[in-house]
Amino acid sequence: MTHNSMMAEKVGLVTKGWIDSYNPDTNTLFVKLNNSPITSRNPAHPVPAPHSLFYNNGLFIGSLPVPGTPVAIAQGSGGQYYYVSALIENLPKLPDLESNTLLISANATTKITLDTSYNVKIGSDANGIHLNTDYGYFSHNYDSQNSFTQASRHVIGAVKRDLTINTNFDQNTKLENDDYDPYYTVIGLDPSTTATSILSSPSKNPPFVEDREMVYEFEYDTDITDDLTESSFYGPKGAANIVPPPTLNRRTSRADTLSLTLAAPNYLMETIKGTVVDIFGNILDLNRNPIPVGQGQNTINANISKNAAKSFLSIKELERKSVAYHFEINARKDLTGQNGQISLPDINSNADYARNRSRFFFDVDKEGQFKLNVPASSEVGNIPLLARYENYSTFSTDDNSNPNQLTFIKDKKDIFLDSFAAPIATPTTDIGFRFSDARGSIQLVDGSVANSAPLDRITSSDIGEPTHIMHGTVYHDILQTCYVNQNNAFIDYGYGGSVVPIDLSAITPLTNVVSNTIVTSGPKANSGGRSGSINLDGSLEFNIGANTIDRQSLWIDTAGGVVGNFGRDLNGRSAMLNMNGDVFMQVGGWGVTSDSRFQNVNNEHRGGTLDIRVIDDNGKASIVRFDNKGNVTIMSHGNMQIFASQSMTISANQNITIDCETLTLQERMVLKGTGGSI
Repeated sequence: MTHNSMMAEKVGLVTKGWIDSYNPDTNTLFVKLNNSPITSRNPAHPVPAPHSLFYNNGLFIGSLPVPGTPVAIAQGSGGQYYYVSALIENLPKLPDLESNTLLISANATTKITLDTSYNVKIGSDANGIHLNTDYGYFSHNYDSQNSFTQASRHVIGAVKRDLTINTNFDQNTKLENDDYDPYYTVIGLDPSTTATSILSSPSKNPPFVEDREMVYEFEYDTDITDDLTESSFYGPKGAANIVPPPTLNRRTSRADTLSLTLAAPNYLMETIKGTVVDIFGNILDLNRNPIPVGQGQNTINANISKNAAKSFLSIKELERKSVAYHFEINARKDLTGQNGQISLPDINSNADYARNRSRFFFDVDKEGQFKLNVPASSEVGNIPLLARYENYSTFSTDDNSNPNQLTFIKDKKDIFLDSFAAPIATPTTDIGFRFSDARGSIQLVDGSVANSAPLDRITSSDIGEPTHIMHGTVYHDILQTCYVNQNNAFIDYGYGGSVVPIDLSAITPLTNVVSNTIVTSGPKANSGGRSGSINLDGSLEFNIGANTIDRQSLWIDTAGGVVGNFGRDLNGRSAMLNMNGDVFMQVGGWGVTSDSRFQNVNNEHRGGTLDIRVIDDNGKASIVRFDNKGNVTIMSHGNMQIFASQSMTISANQNITIDCETLTLQERMVLKGTGGSI
């Protein structure tokens, strides 16, 4: 049986043809037979388009048919033509085929191979991905690697920055739009000239590389703005309060860097490994100031540099100051001002040391010098407690004390704490302490004066109830620092002479070494101003070099007081200091006046007191005291000896009183009262 057309072949016979067109709506090829010349008006025959795989459930493998491709078709019943196969006629050479290998290829560098040796390769030999499912092996050798997820953006490869505005692209799609990638500028050794990686050439300008990651706080597509704007979502007008973002948004560019700010709090933390370059291609020093590479003779541009080799060495000297590692956290802040108004930090104010714009960052330059900034906590921020941590499964007696158990307790709590701070100590006048079972000595309370600290899973009260962890230090009760200065009982000399030598009531005992209660919440919260807690279970050996200009090794500038406790070594020694030069000490002076938290206290000039007390074996204190009135007091429970190899002068504008049982003057004894004389 044949078709009515005079050009038709017999049913079932295969004939040659070529694809004239393709209709994607009906998935139909239109094929002209070889005996229908290209110029003929004979209609092309409709042929259902073939695909390697196409199931009704949507599984599909195929490609768009290309007109002009030679094919073989066959006529079935009813005159319908069906596709048989493509024909290789007048085509480029086929890709090289290998035994035991399946190849899917678009061109020489875009292909997928699977072989019977468990290898999967995607791409090309020069730029591709390799997996071996037997060895569990994965590798790739692409020059760049970019990852954009709802959690982070991660860019690895040459440093590329967005130096020009390309209006042909939607600026809000630049982050993930790979078509935009060629429009970034590669930053090289000399940013003022084109970066090239030619191995040996006067025009060589090797590109810098980076491994840069930004981690978000919330999913990227939630478009989180600043806290004040976000809070308006929850108001009665909702999204009507939101101001649309500007057309050019730096944060939608994958070149955006070093821009953490509370104006965009969703950008939580940033890490850069490699040369740190800002968004405009400037190489930055440790203070994030542009290094003048590419300016003057600091360029390898042959049209500018008078001596390119010398310029190269000059550039390398400058770039030693560039940052090689950067880590920063967009630290959260309390946006409530002193007037109770909520506002973002004023970027034009340096009041309070611009503390409300402080971020945690750690930068290291290529010489190995680092810069660390640690912000202060808010008044309702964390108080780091000295505690060890255990999962419930490790100490629970359930499931035969199996440490791998997963036990759902009532409140679904998993991590439990136990304090290792020093216990509360109460000094006694008989050279001893009474110790409490409680660990730590400073209580944490909330705005209602209820204990706000977590429970200690080990320490219990006298009635067996768990106790709350308290704040303190590891080895000493911080409240008992200088406990002798807090109790005049240690300096009760019991003097029985007729002349009172020293008025002990004039020496006020030391009080409030530190506050014994901290409020962690509510309007009276005062737990802020903390930058960290460091606990070293072992010793620290600390060596500091000296700067060049002054040969100085250590600058210490504290805004507040210092409270310290030192233990003792096996020889009973607490501090052994050797100072090769002079020692100058000033006690008293001006306070820090630029902190708004302490405006209501005396920050003006204040006289100082130096009070040194040494306890003897009997628990009595000897004193050397210089008070803020200019008085000097020296008291000793033992003998006092003063000797000068040369002259000694004792003088006073008023009286000198000597009161003792027996006075020996010039080897002659003088008795007190009526007995004896010179």
